[in-house]
Amino acid sequence: MKKIILISICSLSFIGFSQKSTNWCGTDKKLQQRMDNSPGMADEIHQSMSEAAASQSGHEKVIKTIPVVFHILHDNGIGNISAAQIQSTLDVLNRDFNRLNLDTVNTRLTPSAPFKTNAASMQIQFILAKIDPNGNCTNGIERKDVASNITYEVDMNSEPHKFTSSGGLNAWPRNKYFNVWIVNSIDVPNPDGSIILGYAQFPESWGGPANTYGLTMRQDYTGTVGTAAGEDGRTITHEVGHCFGLLHTFQGGCHSNNCNNNGDYCCDTPPQSEAFYSCSPTLNSCAQTPTNDTYGFDALDQIENYMSYNACQNMFSYDQSTIMESEFTSLSYLTSLASSGNAVATGINIPAAMCKADFISNKTTVCVGDQIQFTDDSYNAANGWTWNFPSGTPSTSTSQNPLITYSTPGIYEVTLTATDGSIIDSETKTQYVKVLENSSSLPFFEGFELYSTLSATNNWQVLNPGSNSAFVLENTVGHTGTKSVKLINFGQSGTNLDELIASPLDLSGVTAGSGGVTLSFRFAYRKRFSTDNECLKVFLTSNCGTTWVQRKTLCGSSLSNSAVNSSWTPASIADWTTVHMTNVTSDYWVENFNYKFNFEGANGNNIFLDDINIYSGGPSDNIVLTVSEQGEIEGLSLYPNPAENEVNIEFTVQDAKTVQIQIQDVTGKIVQNHNVYAAIGSNLVMIDTQSLSAGSYFIAIKSGDAQKVLQFVIK
Repeated sequence: MKKIILISICSLSFIGFSQKSTNWCGTDKKLQQRMDNSPGMADEIHQSMSEAAASQSGHEKVIKTIPVVFHILHDNGIGNISAAQIQSTLDVLNRDFNRLNLDTVNTRLTPSAPFKTNAASMQIQFILAKIDPNGNCTNGIERKDVASNITYEVDMNSEPHKFTSSGGLNAWPRNKYFNVWIVNSIDVPNPDGSIILGYAQFPESWGGPANTYGLTMRQDYTGTVGTAAGEDGRTITHEVGHCFGLLHTFQGGCHSNNCNNNGDYCCDTPPQSEAFYSCSPTLNSCAQTPTNDTYGFDALDQIENYMSYNACQNMFSYDQSTIMESEFTSLSYLTSLASSGNAVATGINIPAAMCKADFISNKTTVCVGDQIQFTDDSYNAANGWTWNFPSGTPSTSTSQNPLITYSTPGIYEVTLTATDGSIIDSETKTQYVKVLENSSSLPFFEGFELYSTLSATNNWQVLNPGSNSAFVLENTVGHTGTKSVKLINFGQSGTNLDELIASPLDLSGVTAGSGGVTLSFRFAYRKRFSTDNECLKVFLTSNCGTTWVQRKTLCGSSLSNSAVNSSWTPASIADWTTVHMTNVTSDYWVENFNYKFNFEGANGNNIFLDDINIYSGGPSDNIVLTVSEQGEIEGLSLYPNPAENEVNIEFTVQDAKTVQIQIQDVTGKIVQNHNVYAAIGSNLVMIDTQSLSAGSYFIAIKSGDAQKVLQFVIK
């Protein structure tokens, strides 16, 4: 047995990435978070890896079949990838893990890169589960519309996408299923401009809890067809390697120490100084030769390895396969996962047979005249289909994947009857398709006074992925009148994500000479605790919700500086803040413009919305019938400073009044001019500054003869 040498956290280093690399794997980032929160974990990782490396000849490979479940989290169809795309990623995985990939011919066998003789097959077959944890038939895929809250911007720390309670989908038991979560985007872009395509959880306790074990991937890098057409599909190969215990080939950088106890713990993967994307056949980033190195000389970088970042991956090494085999032998849940008994329990040993009709679509909410692509998703071998689409064109179809046009506003069901020739099953999804009302024209005002409730049949769509408190109509409190929209956020546990989506507006008649478009609304909110950092965001779309762009964010103290420890309701006009958005730019001057409010709650306090006002021209308030020029501007502030894409101006007035806001450059030239009809109380005006060059500017705020000037910087 090899001697185990414990090392410090500095020895198990997660090295930085140079501009040469594309930092597309987030596994190191995820593991570093856990290491930062768990002193001593580095020693635990080192011991586990050393023991696995020490077992190089101790495990004979056996053929293993792994049941897989994909949890797909999409936004109104965006990212709701097909079963065919899922199967394409399993096809890649099975070829790569069994060395059946055609590009094995590219594995080098040269004097300076003698790698082909050390390339290994894992003899693992990944198969979609056919029986779920409750004993019901499945196709190994479950889907959920999470309304952009989870799919865009997955938090790698709290991982809300892995828990039904926070709007995601729970893992299936890890001793029976290998879990893969599919999302639209992961975390934030890297400093070098690259994006994270996927990340994994390592095995055993140092990798994370049992109910989060598995991997997360972007939908547009899953497989080789559909939204991932043109990709090689190998993100999953790399991430599964992490799940089964493999580190990056560049882990630890260059060294000459014992390769069984350093770097990636594999003696047949030469050290690599950093993560490279290059496929240069002469790449040799480390001059040292580790002790016990398989080759006994300074071999070239193993650019072929799946655990590198190099773009020409085509192999696992023998030592890497030994580590993975060791994990399946030593970890009870992996042993159970690959057992013959589990193959029976999850149905992967039985032939595919039709057991349930089902379908998906690329969207469920559309504007009048839009088309929806429906896709058969039946379990598991349908060959005949009968569709019914009330108010759709055509209204019936026998195609497997029909394209349907909807021209009448309303909410409609869809029915699919599928068969394999002997078994027949039907699936009806009620209130599945929502065709929005025809676009309203400007000016638009919504005070919610005409509604008795917010429901799917009126102009406002409410999304509540967490199935807890949602946006509802408040019948006794409003800024104007007695009604508003409220979200009872007080007392809700965890992170809660809710949306209020409007019906379309026709902005196609807006011209540059009309002064643009302003979106105004009022909100009332108090924190529950002074440290709360809840957020209200406004998103805009120019294509009826196919894609949304975030255009306003108010978080923490920007929402409120006050805290109330009990459930709060506004009691006076002074409790409301009016927001004026001037960045509804010409990109949104289309026939089917739309907007939505997104609230990210975290056990804070309640929020109320009222008086949504959209009109052509500079910021104003159509429901203020008389405008006074009396009174001073109070509580004036400007942020952020320096600014980049926008600057926010906050002030309070005691009487409704006309306020002129001018932006001047250092020469005194007026580069922007806005007239705001400020409402009584707090006003927040957002000015779009993307068109301004970097430098110093002045904002002059005028009311009658009074004027206040603030300086700010565009970076």
